[in-house]
Amino acid sequence: MRGLTDRVDAFIRAGAPRLAALVLCLGGMGVSLRAQESVTPDSSAPTADATVESLFVDFLHYATLGRFNMAGDYAEALLKHPKLDAREVLHLAMQREKSIQTLQILVTNSTVGPNAVKVLELIEQGQQLERQDEKRILANIDLLGGDPQQEFDATRHLIDSGEYAVPHMVDALLDDSRQRLHRRVLTALPKIGKQAVGPLVHALNAPREDVRLELVRALGEIGYPQAVPYLLKLSTQPGVAEATKQAAAAAIDRIASRAGRAMLSSGPDAFYELANQYYNEDAAVAADSRLPSANVWYWNAAGKKLERVEVETIIFGQVMSMRCCEESLLLQADKPDAISLWLASNIRREGRLGMNVESGDATEAGRPDATRPADFPRALYFSQAAGPRYAHMVLERAVQDRDATAALGAIEALRITAGPASLIGSEEYKQPLVQALQFPDLVVRIRAALALGAALPTQTFSDSELVIPVLNEALAQTGGQRVLVVDPTEDNLNRVAGAVRGIDANAVGEKSFFAGMSRARKEFEHLSAVFISTAGTEPDIRAAVSELRHEFQFSKTPVVILTKADQRQVAEEIVRADAYCQMVADDADAAALTAALAEIRARTGQAELSADAALAMALQSARTLDAIAAHGRTVYEFAQSEAALIGGLSSASEELRTVCASVLAQIPTPTAQRSIAHVALDDKNTESLRVATFASLARSARNSGNHLEAAQVARLLDIAKTDANLTIRTAASQALGAVNLADNQASVILRSFHRG
Repeated sequence: MRGLTDRVDAFIRAGAPRLAALVLCLGGMGVSLRAQESVTPDSSAPTADATVESLFVDFLHYATLGRFNMAGDYAEALLKHPKLDAREVLHLAMQREKSIQTLQILVTNSTVGPNAVKVLELIEQGQQLERQDEKRILANIDLLGGDPQQEFDATRHLIDSGEYAVPHMVDALLDDSRQRLHRRVLTALPKIGKQAVGPLVHALNAPREDVRLELVRALGEIGYPQAVPYLLKLSTQPGVAEATKQAAAAAIDRIASRAGRAMLSSGPDAFYELANQYYNEDAAVAADSRLPSANVWYWNAAGKKLERVEVETIIFGQVMSMRCCEESLLLQADKPDAISLWLASNIRREGRLGMNVESGDATEAGRPDATRPADFPRALYFSQAAGPRYAHMVLERAVQDRDATAALGAIEALRITAGPASLIGSEEYKQPLVQALQFPDLVVRIRAALALGAALPTQTFSDSELVIPVLNEALAQTGGQRVLVVDPTEDNLNRVAGAVRGIDANAVGEKSFFAGMSRARKEFEHLSAVFISTAGTEPDIRAAVSELRHEFQFSKTPVVILTKADQRQVAEEIVRADAYCQMVADDADAAALTAALAEIRARTGQAELSADAALAMALQSARTLDAIAAHGRTVYEFAQSEAALIGGLSSASEELRTVCASVLAQIPTPTAQRSIAHVALDDKNTESLRVATFASLARSARNSGNHLEAAQVARLLDIAKTDANLTIRTAASQALGAVNLADNQASVILRSFHRG
């Protein structure tokens, strides 16, 4: 059955031909399909008594004739059939040589494409059910004891079942009543290959020495390096027979010979190396990304058997990395790199389950992970308990990997646990927090700047000059997306830019990639996404994406490729090589453009910055700048934030405007003071905002004297003398007094109350 998945995948990678070729290349296929059974006349719609088989055949028949509306009707009826069985659909597809190819071609058709995808998913589901069928596996194990042909067929089917067959084969080896099968089970077991390694390494915990010895030999014969840490562990365990230890050493030598490299001889180091492979999702150990779930294997000591727990494929590598780190620490408790990798894996696992890695809220529920107990603490619990040094180590890994999720979790742990001395210094392990100021993800940059700013350092450190500019970035956030559109065709450029603006994004469009990037740098403080056409020639699409990725700031900016029909192959190659790219037709509507961007973010764990989150970060930035200004002796030049703070005075948030005014009051420039006065003197603003900004205006005047324009002075005097709102008049009088005008305004105010 594995061959089906391989054929589908090979077909996808080869690139499906255009639908126009479907009728020409496969036109005769409908006749051959329909010849195998009686079907309804061409003019008929699906009938209520139609079978799964007839619906499947008619769906493909009408599709190959190019009658896509009719094919769509049959596909709908098939998918809604009350007796629909994934395994039956699988067998129907396998009986018809070109079924998979036809379905894959149909995926690109707007009429029947979505249903063709569902049928392919159904076939894949049928394949998985077939592989897992316990009765089928047990029957094939029994058939191993038959004649040579039966043994051959049974072995082939067990190979097909892969890892699902291994627990039952181990059970057979532990069952003395099935002694006659043992030798043939041991012959078949290594033939399963790589898929057998996951369960087999945990079956080394089996209680019988003779079985463990044979499993060790099987692992050596299979020859995959991920078995080595477990073999090393076995070879040092007390109570293990010398023959088994020798067999483990021989198996490791055999694996090393096959791999063409020496294996680590230290169990803790070998487990740590394997944990790294799982964390990095190396192809050698990664779960099949085409499947929605993967198996994590355990040895049930009480039941003396292997058990599996299904997890989402997206977290498989992180779960296994955590397990390998735990194994490493069980062998060597004081192994810092294993501790930090466990923490990083746990943060990434939590993020991929849809949880906020910056939160320690025990009540937040993400998607389930059955490998964790119900009362398993949040990732932040472990990260903050480990202390600043380990959080720095996690952040170092995250910066190297450009992993925003792990970086955010580590920075939050540092913010909670680290004082200035633990955050900043010349020590090598403290540098990642500073390096995060240039991280490609905007939120990570801001979180790093907030942590460094709040530390209020008094001595210069490497790149300390970057903190204020990043805090200014935070002040400029509104939660809206900043998008660049590049298309040499003006009509399509305008259409896409308009569609993007319609989804609440600020978009700039240019015909040239370099002109577009130059404009984006001038007009945007960050870039949320790029929509770029394959039609560009200076540079072409490959070179444009490469240019983008060579700049650290844009190395993980989502790129939606607007694909011309005759340039689909190059777009597919880029998308396969870069997870932060996705392709759509160049005439895609707003919904399709949004979906493509959402797919990139879902695949890579990026989150769009919401308006609420943007405001929260802007407030944090303003408060941090306020603390820096109040301290007065930090290494930061907070006056560099003047323009950003003045911009903050225009925010819809009264709280942000109030804090920005407070900071501006500590900047001794005319523009800062006049900007505060502009807010305070405007009677369209709320009473609470005006009272707060009059207080900031008074503070500014006390600190740096009067810098108000003549018209502002006149307006201030008028409010202090005559405003109907006594609260506003009182607040204005405070500012007026601080301005300390040369003429006797006190006399003017007092005389205005004389009644004669």
